[in-house]
Amino acid sequence: MWYNNIKFKEILYSSGDVFLPDKFKKILMYDIIGSHKNTFYVSGWSIIHFMSGLIFSVLYLFFNFNIKNYFKNLFILHTCWELWQILIGMSKPYKITGSSNIIDTIIDTVLFMISVYIVKVIYNSSNELL
Repeated sequence: MWYNNIKFKEILYSSGDVFLPDKFKKILMYDIIGSHKNTFYVSGWSIIHFMSGLIFSVLYLFFNFNIKNYFKNLFILHTCWELWQILIGMSKPYKITGSSNIIDTIIDTVLFMISVYIVKVIYNSSNELL
């Protein structure tokens, strides 16, 4: 079948890294805080999750999506991304230590949601000035 094709599996797996070049992925693997050999760590990927929260939040507000469901919708968006990475085998939610473990997923989600919150605070304060 076409889905058993090795090239297709490579493309599918690469989608979990948003098709980033290997050199860039290696840079993102460096631990900034802690160590992926332990339970808790923050890596370059965590910063990417924070920045993607900023970007998606700004886009969400720019396109005037439902502000009432702002946090819920962006949380669902990020959760779907994390689930996709689990489905393709990139994240290992059953592991406590090592890269792409459950703690990593939680930290990345928290950082994503912090950036979502920051954008919302700035958006609300800018609307109060108008």
